[in-house]
Amino acid sequence: MSTQQQLISALDEFIVRMPKVELHLHLEGAIQPATLLALAERNGVDLPARDEAGVAQLFRYHNFHEFLTVFMVLTRSLATGRDFEQVAYELGAHLAEQHVRYAEVMISPVQYHRRALDLDEVVQGTAAGFARAAREYNVRVGLVFDYGRQFGVDLAWRLLESAVRNMKYGVVGWSIGGDEINHPPEPFAGVFAAARRAGLQVMAHAGEVVGPASIWGAIEALGVRRLGHGIRSIDDPALLAYLRTHAIVLDVCPTSNIRTGAVPALDAHPLRRLFDAGIPLTINTDDPVFFGTTLCDEYRLAVRQFGFTADDLVQLTLTGARAAFLPEADRLALARELEEESAGLRAALGV
Repeated sequence: MSTQQQLISALDEFIVRMPKVELHLHLEGAIQPATLLALAERNGVDLPARDEAGVAQLFRYHNFHEFLTVFMVLTRSLATGRDFEQVAYELGAHLAEQHVRYAEVMISPVQYHRRALDLDEVVQGTAAGFARAAREYNVRVGLVFDYGRQFGVDLAWRLLESAVRNMKYGVVGWSIGGDEINHPPEPFAGVFAAARRAGLQVMAHAGEVVGPASIWGAIEALGVRRLGHGIRSIDDPALLAYLRTHAIVLDVCPTSNIRTGAVPALDAHPLRRLFDAGIPLTINTDDPVFFGTTLCDEYRLAVRQFGFTADDLVQLTLTGARAAFLPEADRLALARELEEESAGLRAALGV
């Protein structure tokens, strides 16, 4: 094996073993196909798939709206607190396998409210699953309500009450996602202000399939300091300067952006340009099962496609620790733990 091949092999091992943070991850998009089918059968839900190959076929999207449609269909399989506990535990175990020490996992409350599920049961079941994973695997998870903006402001107020009520069960954040094209962020300004007053941290999906105006709106109207995706900021030099100066973090999901058509091809993805512009970034999977990826795969992509180094990967991870929806002392402790462990691992591997 050549020296170059040895370095590549060592870097790949570093990617696998390095302690990580993931901040943009949807619970519903992380359910394994076999579990999805079992839950559908248990709950009498008729899915447009009969086996794992059929589920995989559903994951072949042509655009973002097609993805949203499949997403909403598959969430029908989840019906009880027991279901949510199971999928949360399985996700927690999967995160631990990738050496993720802290993650923030979004749930889509509208999907369950519209089916008259008890949101308290949804949250508390999810929290129980992650608590079990924390005990067994030492992975910490915070929950974020990700509201589908296409369902309007009035319902958002009602679901915010549920998020606040369940803060004691690990809900740490409030977000908007969903149809960015037809529903700008500005109408949700009051909801976000109320969320902040209640003690929730806030973020927003913005700049995924809509240009810089969506990002400016999320920053100025909603008061967010973290953005889901945010990749369209590359089109506005003034916005890039603002993000850099104000340390506003972009949670970037490269494979997701390709699979939903938000970016036409990997060589067109602005990840490297955003990083080189000094924008604080994290790398995430978004919906790992739906998009056929893992966090380790996303890190490998950053190295192989975009030329990221071990230094760069550690920087991304530390950005995640410092941007997490945790108390300040916990953020600093997490960053210190990740930095020290990564340094020891790099020394051992020679990367």
